[in-house]
Amino acid sequence: MTHVVELSRDALLARREEILKRVGADLEEFTARAHSFSLVGEEWDAWDELQNIAFLLDGPQS
Repeated sequence: MTHVVELSRDALLARREEILKRVGADLEEFTARAHSFSLVGEEWDAWDELQNIAFLLDGPQS
């Protein structure tokens, strides 16, 4: 059986802010660090979740 969770746009934006607060960076700074492979430990998990949130907010990018 497949488990489906529906999240509102507001819930996704709130979760993104929680993640950024936890890592102590704004989205632009954290993205730059990820692109320069400067993340450590659990920051990579945070980055993965931020990418998933971006996908859900913006849809697939071509």
